[in-house]
Amino acid sequence: MTRIAIIGAGLSGLAAAHLLKDYAEITIFEKAHGVCGRMSTRRAKPYYFDHGAQYFTTRTKSFQDFIQPLLDQGIIERWNARYIKFRGNQVIEKKNWCDEEPRYVGVPGMNHPAKFLAKGLSIHLNTRIVSLNHRGTWQLKDNQDQKYSDFDWVICTVPSPQAEELIPKCFKYYADIKAVEMRPCFSLMLGFKQRLPIDFEAAHITKSDLSWIAVNSHKPQRPDPFTLVVHSSEDYAEKHIDDDRDQVMQHLINETSRIVGQDVSHANYKTIHGWRYANNADKKKKNSLFIDQKLKLAACGDWCLGGRVEGAFTSAYELTKHIKESIL
Repeated sequence: MTRIAIIGAGLSGLAAAHLLKDYAEITIFEKAHGVCGRMSTRRAKPYYFDHGAQYFTTRTKSFQDFIQPLLDQGIIERWNARYIKFRGNQVIEKKNWCDEEPRYVGVPGMNHPAKFLAKGLSIHLNTRIVSLNHRGTWQLKDNQDQKYSDFDWVICTVPSPQAEELIPKCFKYYADIKAVEMRPCFSLMLGFKQRLPIDFEAAHITKSDLSWIAVNSHKPQRPDPFTLVVHSSEDYAEKHIDDDRDQVMQHLINETSRIVGQDVSHANYKTIHGWRYANNADKKKKNSLFIDQKLKLAACGDWCLGGRVEGAFTSAYELTKHIKESIL
């Protein structure tokens, strides 16, 4: 049976595994201690934070079909938030997502769809693959010098700058992957004993060092304590990604207080996470298919299709169709 190694256990890697598991023997390698990639949830009891992807939409039939079993089992639910758009601290738009295109979240955390999809798959956690070697079949080596051999195919689903470091330069689309620029983002997480009197649950912000504010505790089946998740702007993160985290956190707290008109510095829990590869620099540039049939090497991820959660799935979906054809 064809043996396929998948590097990365985010949505792209897990989707690729599910789409290929009836056609090949799949092994996933993930550098982190758990699956989910940027569909992450941070727990600091009693507080819970979705500090990566905030929600997702379903605009293609293939993705709708893929998530339907998760909807049926309550692993995904619709998030009906009051939405605001700020320019600076001025409100320029208001909507209620009850009346809009559905936005979905994992339940009770954004990482739960990934955990569900991971069941029954062969996954090596805490395993950072650092090199690929092709001699008839593929051999992978991790950062502990452990080797994993005899794979017919390798699918790399890590962010493009990491894929560039890992994939050999003879790969047909190496230059295309190298050209995909990704930008960072900070995620500020605040937990409170009392609810803040603000009149929205989701907000996009322009003309600010912030880009997003969410009342995370408002999402379906979240614990009661009031929580905010705040994302910085890409421009701010680009300039400060290597700065002292306490200074960055204080600045984002001050900016959040200014935008919402409430002092959030009294939060009972405060922390910050830096995503070095959070978003595509060019969200309109779309390269959905990076597959070298000669080498039997491929790459996919949300970065192939503008950075959205659905893009992560679609990239894997389109790629696996071609791999199935080669296997059959």
